[in-house]
Amino acid sequence: MEKFIEENFELLVKITQEIIQTPSVEGKSELDAPFGREVKKALDYALKKSEELGFRVKNFDNMVGYAEFGEGNEVISVLGHLDVVPEGNGWIYPPFGGEIHDGKIYGRGAIDDKGPTMASLFALYAIKETKQPISKRVRIVFGTNEETGWKCMEHFRKVSKDPLVGFAPDAEFPLINREKGILNITLRRDFENKNNNVYIRGGFRPNMVPDYAEAVFNKDVKNIKIQDGIDFVGNKVIAHGKSAHGSLPEQGVNAIVKLSEAIVDSIEEKEVKDVINFILDKVSYSVYGEKMGIDFSDELSGKLTMNLGVIEISESYATLTFNIRYPITDKKERIVEGFEKAGAPYGLKVHEFHNQNSLYVKEDNPLVQTLLKVYEETTGRKPYTLAIGGGTYARAMDLGVAFGPMFEEMEKVEHMANEYIELEHLKKVAKIYAKAIYELAK
Repeated sequence: MEKFIEENFELLVKITQEIIQTPSVEGKSELDAPFGREVKKALDYALKKSEELGFRVKNFDNMVGYAEFGEGNEVISVLGHLDVVPEGNGWIYPPFGGEIHDGKIYGRGAIDDKGPTMASLFALYAIKETKQPISKRVRIVFGTNEETGWKCMEHFRKVSKDPLVGFAPDAEFPLINREKGILNITLRRDFENKNNNVYIRGGFRPNMVPDYAEAVFNKDVKNIKIQDGIDFVGNKVIAHGKSAHGSLPEQGVNAIVKLSEAIVDSIEEKEVKDVINFILDKVSYSVYGEKMGIDFSDELSGKLTMNLGVIEISESYATLTFNIRYPITDKKERIVEGFEKAGAPYGLKVHEFHNQNSLYVKEDNPLVQTLLKVYEETTGRKPYTLAIGGGTYARAMDLGVAFGPMFEEMEKVEHMANEYIELEHLKKVAKIYAKAIYELAK
């Protein structure tokens, strides 16, 4: 299998580049494209390419699909996703170009999760073409709504008759068997008086540290606190931060907080100022929830993290949307209650929240032991399990873990500008996944 991957690696590079070139950010829902036209294009591409490689394919209502190979009653599934977060700002190379520079493929989705998903498909292709003896069916599943709601997996669970057992190629090696719970919370204040003073927006998704936020005043502004990353001309103030994954907010610089610091003394409307003061008092650059009173930690998965990802202040309301990653032994009810208590003095109430429960698969489980053995044999490294704040499709499975594609020492570039995957790493990952799939399906 390794020799086959070496000899045919140019094909893997080509399909990885091509699928990156589709800007599959969630868009307007259409009858035949529930998550937008570009997301559907990415799914269509993956299924078409899978057919060309000789796999059986199935499309479930343009929400999710899979490539399948093998026979048998049991099924091993590899769950990847083709949707991506918005590109954000600060790219050196085109974010949807799939260009190669200095041995790296650049583009949104290169490492999260198009590159690893195509490596998984190619790994199964190597198994098929080298006629490896397997006794189970294997599916490479293409999700399309991982970044914004997991509706694709909800649908797949309803229409798929087979248990979901396997791994998600969407985290780190050696193996992730513990994932924190994920809670998106929106605080809202409806204004009693019309806000004619300032309109504010910032951020793209709750699970991204916002690298851009802006405030547009009804007149030229004064009393702006000048600092790095703040630009203002006339009646508009812009804050530039640093994007990062919502599970790693300590790696970013929050543009919403930076903007709030700059404009607080320029805001005349009391209700708007209350919201800005809430950001400064209860959020600031604290990423562990201490100021909010929701901080928590456990030995299994570490500290709770908090990211203020999106702000909107209009003439009639204000909304703040947070992404919380909470430890395995914590409870969402405690956090929601904490938000209610912290927001109340500022006129903010919990408007809505969406929760994904945590994941914990014990170390002695055969799935965990098999993949750790593969990791050690293919890398020569010591195997062990990890906990993460990120959420992968592993938690959508009946029995699943996250397995790669990143090594711990590698630069974390998912959800950041200039996301990339190294060509040699793409090749290495394909080889690891080929061995893993074979061992699970033989």
